[in-house]
Amino acid sequence: MSSSAELFLFFHVLACFWYVAGLTAVQFALVNGWQVRDVERRLESYNDASHYQGLLLVPGAIATVATGLFFWAALDYNLLGPAWLLLLDVIYIVTLVVCLPLIGIGMRRARIAALQTIRLGENVPELDEAMSDPVPLLFGGIAVVLIPAAVALSVFQPF
Repeated sequence: MSSSAELFLFFHVLACFWYVAGLTAVQFALVNGWQVRDVERRLESYNDASHYQGLLLVPGAIATVATGLFFWAALDYNLLGPAWLLLLDVIYIVTLVVCLPLIGIGMRRARIAALQTIRLGENVPELDEAMSDPVPLLFGGIAVVLIPAAVALSVFQPF
């Protein structure tokens, strides 16, 4: 492995930690928001989740893909070559295009409903609907499960 490939690998690993830290922070904040009953604490949890999404999760996911592409180019892999690399690309695409937007949409929906509840001083039906919607937690869990699969593919290169 050349020194440039080692440098790209180093930055790719850092970006992966950045992404995982963001996903973890957002998931903890979302779960906390779904568990508490006090609307003000719920809104605080959603604000934290929104903050971590913008600061850690999305930039970390984008940095992971970008540094992975640079690392892939430095190793001079064939684009359609190894099947493990194609499967890894599919995992990243599913995470970026499906999981992260659905987490964000559900989180914003619940946050707006909590803001409306606080502003009006009474429970709005949108908050109950948002709390009964498991999509953000489900797709956050899927994104969490895809991380070990991506790591296993990257490390072991099974096929």
